[in-house]
Amino acid sequence: MNRISRRLAFTFISQIVFVLVALAIGTIIFLVYVGLQLENTPETQHISSSSNSTLRQIFSIENDHVSLDANKIAEIEKREEWLQIIDAHGNMLASSKLPSDVPTHYESGQLIAFWQRSIPFPYELIISQEEKGGQTYFVVVGQKRPARQLAEKLPFEWDGKRLSQQGERLLEEAHGTLAIYSANGEIIQQYGHVKNPEAKLSLDHLLGDEADHLRNNGSQYIYFDADKQQTWVIEVPSAAVKVEEGKHNTYLGKAFLLYGVALILFIIATAFWYGKRFGQPVLYIVNFIQRLADGNFHEQEAKKKDRSLNRRGKKKRSFRLFREINDSLNDLNQQLKQNEKLRNQIEQTREEWIVGVSHDLKTPLSSINGYAHVLESAPYNWSQEEFQQIGKTLREKSTFMSELIDDLSLTYRLKNNALPMVRQTQEVNEVIRRAVIHFINDPQFTSYDISFHASEEPISYPLDMKWFTRIIDNMISNAIKHNPTNTKIAIIVQKESDHYFTVRIQDNGIGMDSSTLDQLFERYYRGTNSEENTSGSGLGMSIAKQLTVAHGGEIAASSIPGEGTVIVLKFYS
Repeated sequence: MNRISRRLAFTFISQIVFVLVALAIGTIIFLVYVGLQLENTPETQHISSSSNSTLRQIFSIENDHVSLDANKIAEIEKREEWLQIIDAHGNMLASSKLPSDVPTHYESGQLIAFWQRSIPFPYELIISQEEKGGQTYFVVVGQKRPARQLAEKLPFEWDGKRLSQQGERLLEEAHGTLAIYSANGEIIQQYGHVKNPEAKLSLDHLLGDEADHLRNNGSQYIYFDADKQQTWVIEVPSAAVKVEEGKHNTYLGKAFLLYGVALILFIIATAFWYGKRFGQPVLYIVNFIQRLADGNFHEQEAKKKDRSLNRRGKKKRSFRLFREINDSLNDLNQQLKQNEKLRNQIEQTREEWIVGVSHDLKTPLSSINGYAHVLESAPYNWSQEEFQQIGKTLREKSTFMSELIDDLSLTYRLKNNALPMVRQTQEVNEVIRRAVIHFINDPQFTSYDISFHASEEPISYPLDMKWFTRIIDNMISNAIKHNPTNTKIAIIVQKESDHYFTVRIQDNGIGMDSSTLDQLFERYYRGTNSEENTSGSGLGMSIAKQLTVAHGGEIAASSIPGEGTVIVLKFYS
């Protein structure tokens, strides 16, 4: 039991460490994945002429034809942007949502001038140079920034003191705000709901990450009036930015929700795993003990799901924790099963004894009883011939009953290894030859062609003369009893090697079907052929087999209906 406690302690510690490590690795993978997704989330693009991984995936080239990715084009259109695919000569190959005032061909330097804003152009551009199939392509993404659009119109609606009604309407339609600061940074005028207007405007408020972010996504534009020395801060809420921020927030929410659900499922799965790993063997042991207590020694084999072995016949890993207990229970189960089998065999032997004796004694007793009634009936002058016939019948029936009782006693003693045998080394050919000669010289068997074939070499073997001769007698008697006259019966002795020899009894008689052959050596079995002679105890072949085994041999039979039967006795030296 100390080994079980140490094994359990080691298993608990190792599995807890495994679960913690798996949880830590899963959390790290999740955080890295979220970080990568956040890093790859398409935010407002910065101006660049180098390859951009997001823009590179927008188009593909197949047989010199440009194909656009519908999903990525949809994202661009949601941000109210347009797109062009330009070749190295400035020609447009494909486009999406292209405004009418955008060229479909660019002269050398014209696209760069638009990009650098060195010449007027109503759109802000993102240009990405891509190499595909050995050719150079340019992805151009443009957007009319709403704040800049307002900045281009509002100065014309300003009279130096206030905006015109048209200017206010433009701001209202764009849901924008305008804050105008003097040269010294003091606010002069504001329109719309300006969030946290600066009391004193400085460069700190116009530069930095937050201001850069607003200007990059087009929601803020700074306009400076050189004549009046005024600074205009125009802000417009960007729908594109809202969409991306919404996606960003939704993604984070879904990601953490998924992580939470995965964590809960992992905990539940771990609990079930622990329960199965440690609970199943314990439940198996409890059920095993209960079945043994109920006397169900075979139920364990009937239910595969209750077995402690895997498909390869090895002990399951979880059951190895309690293998000493399992081994003890299996040993106990086998012992109880053997005891039950032995008890059933004893009971079956007892029943066979009663049934066999009742069946085999009934016929001769009926004959004897019948003649007894005849003899005690009214006076009758029996002739000498009739008395001889009655006496012969009574003798035959009583002899049969005596032989039956002897056979029953013999088979029971053989079954329980209680038959005394005196084995002495004899020459096998000579012993069998004498047994065969007895049948050849018997007048009642002259109608059968019985022959003996000795081995070419002498065979010496320790045997009991009486019981070994009984084996041969029973084999030949069975061949005679169940075959018609003129059947050829051959007894062949052969030395197969220095370690064993065989005795073959073969005939060309009527043979046996498979059912009869399977039960040939069963006690009281006489076959099902109604034409064959059913006299005898039905124990001859069973006794022959038991005596063969007692002499250290084995017996086997083969038969083909209509062609004959072969019985082979094999004895090992």
